[in-house]
Amino acid sequence: MLVEFFFEVPIITKVGADIRTWGVVIAAFTMGLGVTTLIDNNVRIIRRRGRNWPYYLWSLILMFTMIISGLIPPVAKHSVFLWLYNNAYVQLSQAMYSILAFFITTATFRAFRATTFASACVLVAGIFVILTLAPIGAAISPSIPIIGVWFQNVPNLAGMRAIVIGVGIGIVALGVRTILGYERGHLAGATGGGAT
Repeated sequence: MLVEFFFEVPIITKVGADIRTWGVVIAAFTMGLGVTTLIDNNVRIIRRRGRNWPYYLWSLILMFTMIISGLIPPVAKHSVFLWLYNNAYVQLSQAMYSILAFFITTATFRAFRATTFASACVLVAGIFVILTLAPIGAAISPSIPIIGVWFQNVPNLAGMRAIVIGVGIGIVALGVRTILGYERGHLAGATGGGAT
């Protein structure tokens, strides 16, 4: 697929299109596998009345509510689905990411030490990005947002693209291994035995 991006060779273009199609098929299979695994695990905990079992029941109720309301015509545009998505899912996602941001900030403060040149560069870049996103950065100096945006658009974006490419290759490889039967971790053990 990388070669297809740079060179127009008909056979490579066809192979790239086939790989993308198989990626969609594998993603659909893994989505189904994830839903069935979630249902199986949650039902097992609810039956045993395990710790915090009402939360697992609530998780199943919400999952089925979102799936059913999303399948009502017009698909994924029904008013119930859009209301749940905009007023529940988006708001809870924002709350989770804001809590995560505080956790990362405090963990960074506790663990990060600018002892080497590379760690000092990361610290300086982080300070510029934080000041870019906060209104006080532009008030201190008009050049701070320009430098912060450069850090976000050049080194950060390059690193994120490398991570996304690596994750994509890993997901496709794991999907192929699962379909061929070499990967049995989803069966709760290397031998494919029952859950412990």
